[in-house]
Amino acid sequence: MNAESLARLVWEEIEGFQIPEESPQQLGSPLPPEWYARQLVEMRAALVEPYTVEMLDGRRPHEGVRPVWVVAQDAHILLAYDPDPEGDFVLIFMSAPQPGLSPVRGDAVGSFIAR
Repeated sequence: MNAESLARLVWEEIEGFQIPEESPQQLGSPLPPEWYARQLVEMRAALVEPYTVEMLDGRRPHEGVRPVWVVAQDAHILLAYDPDPEGDFVLIFMSAPQPGLSPVRGDAVGSFIAR
């Protein structure tokens, strides 16, 4: 994966995002569509030209650092693509005592709004 194809993948995920439907197993009240719309605006504003950084994987700290592609950033988090076998997106909390790959993983939009 290169920077251009990764940027396109993230943009396509944002543009194709569908608000989750209510579920009978859902706890509490569903989030309003306006909340999701605000999250997508914030995500678009946080997008950066993808670049690589070396990070520890919180799931496997004994393996040392490895490269991930940062695709979005705001004041507190980085959203990165992890090219490990799962090929998912992951949050990096910059306020952590030692920033590294968090266990918050999934698609680009879902990971970003989970912050």
